[in-house]
Parts: sequence; C-alpha cells; structure tokens
Amino acid sequence: MRLLLDTQILIWWLLDDQRLREDTRSLMASEACVVSVASVWEVAIKHRLGKLPLDPLCFRDQSLSAGATLLPISDAHVIETGRLPGIHEDPFDRLLIAQARLEGLMAVSSDAKWSFYSLALHHA
Repeated sequence: MRLLLDTQILIWWLLDDQRLREDTRSLMASEACVVSVASVWEVAIKHRLGKLPLDPLCFRDQSLSAGATLLPISDAHVIETGRLPGIHEDPFDRLLIAQARLEGLMAVSSDAKWSFYSLALHHA
C-alpha cells in the first residue's frame, strides 16, 4: 500500500511535530509515502504569502530525503476534482483527494472532511 500524505501531515512529519500520532508515524514508517506536486505548490504559495516559514525547495528536498516519492499532477487528476462532491472547497485538498482516488493510494489526513469522500483514508 502506498500512502498519499496531506500537506499538513507531511509538514508535521518533517518537523517531528507531536500532533502527528504514533499510529500514523508507524504506518508511514512501514509503507511507501507519496508527496503530490500539489503539496509543493501549496507550500510555495503559503511561503510567498508569509503564512509558512518552510521554503518549498527545502520542503520538497526533505520529503524526498525522508524516502517519499513525488507524484506529478496529470490532466486526469484535475478533471477528477470537478467530479468530486462539493464537500471540500480547498483546491489543494480536492486535488489530493482526486489523486488518491485515481492512483489507488491510501490518503493520510487530519482533515475530517476527507472522510466524506469515497477513498481509502487513514485519519491522522
């Protein structure tokens, strides 16, 4: 099983934040982790706006150094976002959910709204 990490989960993982539960850490240590280019994009935007001190290049490089692989964004992923119900309006989350569904990945997120979508989910 491969895990698609929500941006927040990945940030917690890289910063060794205590909000990341032990069962989630164990799951991430035992399974292949995937980082979407959408997460790098989200970090880049939030960094530019001053909402996140983490540099996107550092975010990407640390993710890869920690063993994660990078998932590109395809046209099929983008099209799938339009097919999702309007439960979540955050475009980055919608893209990650679409990617998890189309790629057959288990999503890892602390966002309760993700549980309303039809996808494999570990609620962190």
